[in-house]
Amino acid sequence: MHITGITFVMNTNNIININRIDKTERYIVVPRRIKGKVTKVVKPLKRIKGNCYFTCNMPHDVINFIYRSVKKLGLNNTKLIFSRGSVRINDRIVHNAVSSTVLDWDLGISFIIPLKLRYNTFVTIEVDDKDYTVRLMELAILIALMAFAHPSQPRKKHIENAHKVLALGWKSIV
Repeated sequence: MHITGITFVMNTNNIININRIDKTERYIVVPRRIKGKVTKVVKPLKRIKGNCYFTCNMPHDVINFIYRSVKKLGLNNTKLIFSRGSVRINDRIVHNAVSSTVLDWDLGISFIIPLKLRYNTFVTIEVDDKDYTVRLMELAILIALMAFAHPSQPRKKHIENAHKVLALGWKSIV
């Protein structure tokens, strides 16, 4: 069988670099717990990548990590808003956990990463009797995303899976 006369024309306008982060000028009202009361805070969203929205103080490496994690976990149907702020557990400020809140009016889910948590903070984890050094921020974000993607699994399973992904890659949890 011989086919002739077929030419392929590639439109370079449709090719988007995987590391590209678009800019946006949007605002969202996010509920925040301040002194025991829930108040609404307006947050500016400056960056967008897929269905992920970010405030202005998010490092580019974190944006790429979050976007790839969201794709791997299949969280494509909901807007995910990531910002920095204070995270409280039992009315105590914590620096090593990410909080998540489902927003009103189907606006999506808000994830708040602690301001004191720096991208260059590393921790050592043990996976399969070997020690690995990973970024604490990536670990906390991945645990929060896994908890949202698989709500029926216990928290211990999310932590184990996040450790495996950061140490061995995504194929380790399939």
